[in-house]
Amino acid sequence: MSDATIVSVSERVPVAGEWDVVVCGAGPAGVGAAIAAGRLGQSVLLVEMEQRLGGLISNANIGTFCDTPGGPIFDEMLARLEELGAASVLVNRDRYYPPGRWRCHPGTTATILMEMAREAGVDLLLTTMAERALVADGAVDGVIIVNKAGRSLVRARVVVDCTADADIAAPAGASFVQGDPEDGRVQHCNFRWGVEGVQSETLPPPEELEALCAEAVASGAIQPPDAIFGVDRDCFPFSREAGSMVLGGWELQRVDPTDPHETTEATAQCQLAALQVVRFLRERVSGCEDCRMRSGGIFTTRESRRIVGDYTVTAEDVLSGAKFEDGAVPAWFWTDLHDPAPGHSTPYPREYVVANRPKPGDWYEIPYRCLLPDRPEGLLVAGRCVSCDRLTQGSLRVVPTAMYLGEAAGTAAAWAIQEGVQPREVDGARLKRVLNEDYWQPPMYE
Repeated sequence: MSDATIVSVSERVPVAGEWDVVVCGAGPAGVGAAIAAGRLGQSVLLVEMEQRLGGLISNANIGTFCDTPGGPIFDEMLARLEELGAASVLVNRDRYYPPGRWRCHPGTTATILMEMAREAGVDLLLTTMAERALVADGAVDGVIIVNKAGRSLVRARVVVDCTADADIAAPAGASFVQGDPEDGRVQHCNFRWGVEGVQSETLPPPEELEALCAEAVASGAIQPPDAIFGVDRDCFPFSREAGSMVLGGWELQRVDPTDPHETTEATAQCQLAALQVVRFLRERVSGCEDCRMRSGGIFTTRESRRIVGDYTVTAEDVLSGAKFEDGAVPAWFWTDLHDPAPGHSTPYPREYVVANRPKPGDWYEIPYRCLLPDRPEGLLVAGRCVSCDRLTQGSLRVVPTAMYLGEAAGTAAAWAIQEGVQPREVDGARLKRVLNEDYWQPPMYE
């Protein structure tokens, strides 16, 4: 066996087809981009590695959407969900900006998005990985994809990277940054799992639960994940601050979402710890004799790469409510970093939330230029990996804003093709006007 650490592999791949727009990733940004471009008459291929549309909405059962606008396609999705009794809005005038936080059934959301995509004429390739862009003469010519049929090329006139991690843009040569500028740390990842069948009314008092958990950790019956955050390691999964066990999901610190070895190890440790916790509960804790694991758990992320685009939206822009000629996507969520600075921790108090968002009734705008990487041409980026500083990423990473950014990218991609120009030449002021003229209203409760 060769001991070479780098090998050169040459491979001829078939061309699987040609589309006007290829969208990589079918999370909120991806479905927004694909539906927008399809409705404008373009041929669109949406490539997704999972079996359902919606990204973390459907695959991690994230059904609560933060209080910030999501654009026309997002609102249409909500209306269809409401008709099925699968969406409701939670209003908290003290903490949430209008219209409040939407709670939606994740599985129904996935099927509604499928319906909307098919109605828009979008072609789909599920269980397919968008591997990298094919770049020729400084412009994207298509995307190399991998699935059960092998590796192939899908040609495109415009590619939209909605992978959340700039997985297409970064290897294609786009400039990017990642994490904190001082040490590179990223926001906490999550291991989302749960336990059912717990009879909470018969649980031991907190001090007894703490002692039981501490005994289990000391004996090795429970082994806390290395990256665990916010739960006391010596009495895991008991949290002294909360006075209860944390069984609904764990935050993980200093795990790099772009390092498959780190994410695999973190996931494996969390799955095994969850299994150990369930065994401990059934054997040692009254009220848990018949409990069981609701799911095996899924690893989710909040932050990784951010492209360096034609403009970088900043925290100063967020707090000052900055407006731009090409400010196509309005937003007003606060700069929510699950990576607390010294002296802070999650969940943040109301005072911190209020101080780190636009003033009541105001908003900031994300310029179209933030979706344009410095290179190559023919490529747009939408979702949490657009050009922004780290604090701003904590604001714009949420589901509604991601879908709004996707709709902006899909619209711009369609216009670029119709006009025979590169996405960089699309009129951002026109994009802002068309996206918002019949939709936009300031954040005010009636």
